[in-house]
Amino acid sequence: MKKTTTFKIIALAAALSTVGSAYASDFGLDGFSAADIRAGRTDFKAPAAPKPETGDDMIGLDMNIRVPFKMLRNAVVQVSASEKRLTIIDQNAPVMSKAGDFLKISNLRVDANGIIVTPTLTLKPYIEGRDKLAIRVQRVQLHASMEPSVKAAPAAINQEDIMAQVMDVMIKGVYAALDKKLQAKQIPLKAEEVVSMKYDKAAWTLHAAVSSKIMREFIPAGLMGELHLTGFTFNETGLNLKIQTAK
Repeated sequence: MKKTTTFKIIALAAALSTVGSAYASDFGLDGFSAADIRAGRTDFKAPAAPKPETGDDMIGLDMNIRVPFKMLRNAVVQVSASEKRLTIIDQNAPVMSKAGDFLKISNLRVDANGIIVTPTLTLKPYIEGRDKLAIRVQRVQLHASMEPSVKAAPAAINQEDIMAQVMDVMIKGVYAALDKKLQAKQIPLKAEEVVSMKYDKAAWTLHAAVSSKIMREFIPAGLMGELHLTGFTFNETGLNLKIQTAK
């Protein structure tokens, strides 16, 4: 197995948890180059003779993965191909960018049960724990219009309800796109087994948990310890994910 293929799969599983509109670096995994990976420490230790596997007998990884915003935009294209209720307004404009200490998502159109929404979201992502990321909606601007078939919006629909519907469309789109790629690569996993996502409507927060199960399809058993998402930062060009094996 090529090392670059391994890094691509790690990036896919980790980046899936980063944003509500695009959780994969690029579901095609074709555009990922070695320049996008800044590897940290890699320790190789092999036992002198066969013996029960322990953490000291397996490869340890400690690395940072850079996921450019452009790659995340390509992921949204893949998501929108699987979820027709989500579209990119301007194919040449970015979808995600840095806005001070926050991330901004724009340039999207979402069909929320007949209510067409063009949201601009200001997000605050943060690590909740190992393999767990939270994305809080700090500020939201919603321009909404109704399809001709929708005569009137239900009285109960408000900004909080619309935001929940927008998140539901995005999450389902990510799952559909990822399931399609897993099937194409004949990986016997469901999208929810790679990354689970749940939106807390009352807290305006998306919770995501990443699993390393997908790595077991590419790495021989006993060769490497379990991989975990342990850090997350971003700058003007993209996201930075810290991936480590358990110590």
